[in-house]
Amino acid sequence: MSSTSLLHLISSEMNDMGGAERRVAEFVRSKPSDVINMNMAAIAEASKVSDPTIVRFFRRFGFDGFYEFKMRLAQDLVPSAPFAYEAIQSDDTAAEVVRKTCHNSINAVQRALQDFNIEEIEKATQALADARWIGVVATGMSEIAALDAEHKFGRLGLRCAAVIRTSRQLALARDARKGDTLLIFSQSGATRRLVDVSREAHSKGAVTIAVTAPDSPLATVSTQCIGIKPYERMEAMTPLASRLNHQLLVNMLVSTISIAKGSEFPDQLPALDSWVTEKL
Repeated sequence: MSSTSLLHLISSEMNDMGGAERRVAEFVRSKPSDVINMNMAAIAEASKVSDPTIVRFFRRFGFDGFYEFKMRLAQDLVPSAPFAYEAIQSDDTAAEVVRKTCHNSINAVQRALQDFNIEEIEKATQALADARWIGVVATGMSEIAALDAEHKFGRLGLRCAAVIRTSRQLALARDARKGDTLLIFSQSGATRRLVDVSREAHSKGAVTIAVTAPDSPLATVSTQCIGIKPYERMEAMTPLASRLNHQLLVNMLVSTISIAKGSEFPDQLPALDSWVTEKL
């Protein structure tokens, strides 16, 4: 379970719950801040269920004890720390540039760990693993992630191509069909061309996976979305944070696809024949 997904997981499981457990779920969802300060008997009374129902409820989500469940819920309610960007100044020394760059990179990775939704990554993994062909679409600084994905997916034996040029992206969308999957990288999710590509490809039966800001236009028109929240002070943070997070995601998808395909070493990609060179 991801570090931020308990309330989301409760919501997703509600349709499979019986009436008593559903009442507990509805109470927890509506008053999570109260729940972390209540004992089991109080929650049972408020939900109009028995104590054993509360036990079944938290065990459904993998918790051995009620205290463990409440601690996890409390963690979900703690606001994420802001992305503290340290701007590099014209009078900074080399040592300060190194420190700030590393500090900003660490913060970007930490925020990614908080923001990534594991269920979204699992759905994307399945769609990519099942795809007849994968097109990786991006523009601007996100093109680096697209090329990285093309290279690594290819080493997994997947039929894949990075589609960078505008004319090729539009042609790809027009020719898309069922069995194709498009992985679309966009920091803002507001680039008109990428929105048009996703909408058109989706209408032809292709699966479109947007790696972008949640609730953005691109996220709305795509089949699936792996949400990466935009940062404040976009002009300062975006080049660093987006590149890092996009490439982190590529590595995550490569490893999860490898696991899905039964690889014994999912973090070790097979070398391409063209890489076999004479070494000194």
